[in-house]
Amino acid sequence: MNMCLAKAHEWFGQLASGRSPSIAAIAKTQQVTSSYVTRVVKMAFLPPDAVQSIARGEHPPHLSARRMLRTVPLSIDWAQQRLLPGFHR
Repeated sequence: MNMCLAKAHEWFGQLASGRSPSIAAIAKTQQVTSSYVTRVVKMAFLPPDAVQSIARGEHPPHLSARRMLRTVPLSIDWAQQRLLPGFHR
């Protein structure tokens, strides 16, 4: 899960800074689909407390990167994101 979040922030950073011109360019470099890159990058917008929970390993075992990627598109509302299984408190 941490690796997926790291990729999300790295790829978003590449796009935001202009180091990568597009999602397609990242996909080509990483040898994955543009759809995959899009789903991963959207994880860069999780609520900070959710990211911290994942980084500390305090997320439920069933909340895997694969499951999160299937959940995308995520709501832009952090309150709604916190309703995802495993993040509600």
